[in-house]
Formats: sequence, structure tokens, C-alpha cells
Amino acid sequence: MILYAPTKIGNFNKGNKIPMFNFFKKLFSKSKDEKQKCYYEIKCPYTYKAWDRKNRGWWIIYTQPLKKITNLYQEELGEKPMSFFDCGCANGQLLVQAEEMGMRVNGIDIKEYKLVHPNVTIGSILDYQHPINHDLVYCNEVLTCVQEKEIPAVLDKFKSSKMVIAIHLTTEDDEKAGGTRYREHSGPRVIKSQKWWVDCFNKNGFNAKFHEQSGFFIARPRERDC
Repeated sequence: MILYAPTKIGNFNKGNKIPMFNFFKKLFSKSKDEKQKCYYEIKCPYTYKAWDRKNRGWWIIYTQPLKKITNLYQEELGEKPMSFFDCGCANGQLLVQAEEMGMRVNGIDIKEYKLVHPNVTIGSILDYQHPINHDLVYCNEVLTCVQEKEIPAVLDKFKSSKMVIAIHLTTEDDEKAGGTRYREHSGPRVIKSQKWWVDCFNKNGFNAKFHEQSGFFIARPRERDC
């Protein structure tokens, strides 16, 4: 049996595949900078391109397949999500898929992309004024991009949801990548351990855990988890 890993540039839904042993051969034969890039591809292996209007350039958006996210929600709560909020949604690719699954959708991203889903708000989550009362809130590399002192204010916005599923870089990822380049990528980052993030959720009104198999943080608002 041959194991496969998704390649960086490929079909968003399926991903191109290369044999896993070739992937790791590629990973361990590269320089430090290339290694951190490859490791991030393992963390969020599905990609698509989005045009940044302000900087006039293509961004490669790393993400997870929506089905993986919704399956985890269903495993935890025993029901399917009927609404979906994507915090850090780029141009709204996951919103399109969620809508096709029958969900009410909204999202926010600080960058302005071309061909954006109509339910995407451009701006910071800290300035978002509408209630986020969706069943499922997904955060992809958002919580590490605000200042540490601002994290409680962000989490407070999610307390009307049923579940928050988040994925972002941790010190464990940073160590496996062979350096501290993550901390400098796209400005200052809040790179903490998996335990620190679980404690952070718990201190701010959630019951949280780190799901080892998927690499997701799963958090339920404590007032709704009774």
C-alpha cells in the first residue's frame, strides 16, 4: 500500500497526490526555510489562489477541506451544523461549499480579494459588529495574528456559537519546522503551545481540547455546554 500526501498546488477539493515517502524525502532534503514551508503544507495541505486587490498579487490560501471540519462537529455534537461562520475566510471558498451543503453562511477577512462571496465582510474581527450566532465558527490562522491581549475580545465574539474549530501554528509546529521563521511570517505572531491555547480557551469561557488526529482546537462555549 502506498500512502499519499497532497501537493501544494492542486485541485482545492481533491488535491494532487505524491507518494508519502517521496514527500518526506523532499522535506528532509530541503533547507531550513524550505522545511518550514513544507511542514505548513502538511498542516493545511489544501490550497487555492486568491487575488489581493490592495497589493495586486496572488495569495496562496492554505486551508482544510470543509467536510473534515463539519464531520468533526458532527462527531462531537451528534448533529450537522446548519450555519457556518468562517473567520479569516479569504475570498470565501469554504462559504460557497457550506452554502451548497444547505448552511447559512457568513465570513470575515482583513484582506480584500477579487471575486469575494457576497456574505464576506472586509475588516478585522475585532471591529465586527454583527452577532456571530452560527452553529460552527471556523478560524484558520486568525488567533495567532492578533495581539495576545486582544485574544479574549475575539473569543468573546464567538460565545453565541455552538462550537469553535480553530487551526493555527503552535510552538510544536515551529519546532518541527526547524526554526522560528513562523514568528516573523506576515508580521508578529502569537505562537504558543497547544496546552497554552487550550488553557486560553478555558480561561475565556470555553470548554476546549486539542484534537490530535486532526490538529484542530475544539472549543464549546461553557454557557451552552451544560
